[in-house]
Amino acid sequence: MTRGAQRELHPPIRVAPEIQYQVVAARRQAAEDKAWQVPAIIFAAQALLLNAATGQHASHAITVVGGFSTAFVALMAVNLIMRQRRNQLADYVWLRDFERMHGWDLAHNNSDGRARRAKIDKGLVTKIRPHETWVIGTLALGLIGLTLSLFVITTGRSV
Repeated sequence: MTRGAQRELHPPIRVAPEIQYQVVAARRQAAEDKAWQVPAIIFAAQALLLNAATGQHASHAITVVGGFSTAFVALMAVNLIMRQRRNQLADYVWLRDFERMHGWDLAHNNSDGRARRAKIDKGLVTKIRPHETWVIGTLALGLIGLTLSLFVITTGRSV
């Protein structure tokens, strides 16, 4: 059955705009609730791989594979973190535009704007965005793994 035939059998369901807003807001909140899980699991995986690669009894092969695996995990993780961030921002913009269009208070305004209105000073630590911190940390661990592998390959020595 073609897509066109499916549309004829199942026409799109039209819902009230407020319901659509609730769905997008719930999806964004669910993403926020689990946003820390992916980086935490990735960090644990990289730590495990680096631990195995630098263990006292690790062979050259295990060190090389562990190091390259850490770098590969870093690339996959950064892709996933950035995709999650893109989806969060898309929902954020949609929700903010919906609120403006309907004359509602901006519940989905950016946190910097809300902090300024509340006269909350933004310290140095809060200037760095969390997803950027996770990306930098993940790539740093991946670079350590890659360096470790290349060191063992080029020198033939263990670490």
